[in-house]
Amino acid sequence: MTLQVLDVYKAFGPVRAVQGVSFTVPAGRVCGLLGSNGAGKTTTMRMIMRIFLPDRGEIQWKGRPVTDAIRSTFGYLPEERGLYPKMQVREQLIYLTQLKGLSHAEAARQVDRWIERLELGEYALRRVEQLSKGNQQKVQFAAAAASRPELCILDEPFTGLDPMNTLVMEQAFRTLAREGTTILFSSHNMDQVEALCDDVVLLHRSRVVLAGTLREVKRAARRQTVRLRVDSGDYSFLREFPGIRTQSAAGGAVEVAVPDTLDPNQLLARAMSAGTVTEYSLGEPSLREIYIEKVGGADA
Repeated sequence: MTLQVLDVYKAFGPVRAVQGVSFTVPAGRVCGLLGSNGAGKTTTMRMIMRIFLPDRGEIQWKGRPVTDAIRSTFGYLPEERGLYPKMQVREQLIYLTQLKGLSHAEAARQVDRWIERLELGEYALRRVEQLSKGNQQKVQFAAAAASRPELCILDEPFTGLDPMNTLVMEQAFRTLAREGTTILFSSHNMDQVEALCDDVVLLHRSRVVLAGTLREVKRAARRQTVRLRVDSGDYSFLREFPGIRTQSAAGGAVEVAVPDTLDPNQLLARAMSAGTVTEYSLGEPSLREIYIEKVGGADA
């Protein structure tokens, strides 16, 4: 049940929206599609859903080209909301789920599960237009998930959510993944992608610049990150180490990108000679740091 995007191209007049994009999402895994605005994320997702057809290349599901019939089995949360504003929430979700082939009774059972999971119970009999944007987004997620699809395509599913609704949606997202659905979703939130994904694909200027499991992507960075705090607040000694990069962190600390040619213990020893070290930790680079390295800070 693998999704494969194979050397796909798409242009709109002179604009090359997607150029030679290839990646694979293995069955039962969660893949984050990352990139700045205009990188090609939404166009790629719309080609998977056959809203757009590729100019070149092919998209396959389970080893077969995606057809309209196959695509109709996928769950989809579009970038723009695709709900009927005048319909009641529960009524609409049951209707949309029945369109995926479920009986009315089974559709109602699945819809009620997702209404509970997404804490939409008090809104179930309201019209969609009466809901906040955040709750409308949760309804859209329920519409994508309730038919128990093998594959879900989610375009910016966390957009417009306040912190509490984001937490609710993340929990529902994890439930969907645990139940075996393969998920491809786009996001600008690197920390969220790192917390939710097994695999990542980074698009930049219409092309894939990085793809793999989260572990592979971090190992390929070939460096570590040191978080350091010295009571004096003077980090001028770091200039003695060529090849490192630093950025300010919360609480007066600094984060130091250490290449694999440098032993981080040398930094610690030098910091201790410069003052009292009140914080020191060593870890892998964050996805945000890797993203910035690949595409530059202006796009992060």
